[in-house]
Amino acid sequence: MGHIRRGTISALAMLMFAGGVMAQDEDVPTVGDTRRNSGAGTTAAEFLLLGAGARGVAIGPAYAAIARDVESLYYNPAGLPLMDGIEASVSTMPYFADMSYIWGGLAMPLAGGEYGFGISIANFGFSDAALYSEADPENESEQTYNVSQTMLGLSFAHAFIDRFSGGFTLKFISDQLGQTSATAFALDIGTNYHAELAGRPIAMSLVIQNLGTSLKHSGAGLNFQEFPGGDDNTVPSRPVDPSPARWEAASSAIPVVFRVGLSYDVVSAGANRLSLLGEFNEQYNNDPSFGGGAEWAWAPEDGPIAASLRGSYAYQPDNSLSSREEREAGESLSVEDEGMDGLTLGGGLRYNLGESLQVRADYAWRHWGVLGTRNMFTVAFGWR
Repeated sequence: MGHIRRGTISALAMLMFAGGVMAQDEDVPTVGDTRRNSGAGTTAAEFLLLGAGARGVAIGPAYAAIARDVESLYYNPAGLPLMDGIEASVSTMPYFADMSYIWGGLAMPLAGGEYGFGISIANFGFSDAALYSEADPENESEQTYNVSQTMLGLSFAHAFIDRFSGGFTLKFISDQLGQTSATAFALDIGTNYHAELAGRPIAMSLVIQNLGTSLKHSGAGLNFQEFPGGDDNTVPSRPVDPSPARWEAASSAIPVVFRVGLSYDVVSAGANRLSLLGEFNEQYNNDPSFGGGAEWAWAPEDGPIAASLRGSYAYQPDNSLSSREEREAGESLSVEDEGMDGLTLGGGLRYNLGESLQVRADYAWRHWGVLGTRNMFTVAFGWR
């Protein structure tokens, strides 16, 4: 009972902390205010929400409740002390419009599972895109530009008791957009409480991601001499002899997320395991969402091969269009696949190369609604 009491107190403390953070935003509606409590369209560094690893993408953010591998670095650092050994992985996802997303990590338990440590890196962007401007609408100059968004993470975790662990990840974020750039720092905090119900594992996770500073771009791309024309009184008129000037970019917040996940092994016998998972997400840049997933795993104790199948669905309020919005969109937007947004499927294989080395390959397929589908691939190596 003492373990459960301490775990409950820690969970309540996390909830109170999260509430205090959200309340710091002076634009949050008060009681009786009918405005939507959403910062949709006001955040930068959206690549921080793309996930890590095909296994986690296929199961959804609820994966934070059962994360016990290197992908804990992204979903819940509290899972690091629960790992069986050192693990390294790299994942890639070709994104839309010739963009790409890559995530990699290295993690390990320390002191026999009392602590956990890891490093991670992610990159999103594209290169050599044609630069179109008002002065050169056809890109006759053949100028190009690049976009590169990068995250570097350092994670640490501690198992406070045999059923409760907590951890954090410090992030450095770099956003390079053409000839401008910005940097920010962020913090992830995660907890994991795991026990048994009716003789089978049950786990709960509380995670806050991307608490940090905002991004404010600067650089040569904001310099200009030719003052734009028009009737905008906020823009200075063009002088007779133009002198160099510079636009001042506004600051953009990064997407803070609060997640609650729950998992339960409805089957846990012999070589088979079937886990059901549920999640609730509160995002600063979107309305609240929820979802569920499942993972079936087959892992013979003495066999060299293990396999798994996964799937999940998460409600995506940003792509849930009302009837009026569908009519206004007309033929400019196909809404036939709108309800498919948030559906993910996947699977994986693991092979033991001797007694201490494992290699794992995972795949995930995700539907992005009106945008279409994309695939993620992961290769991981583990030392036990």
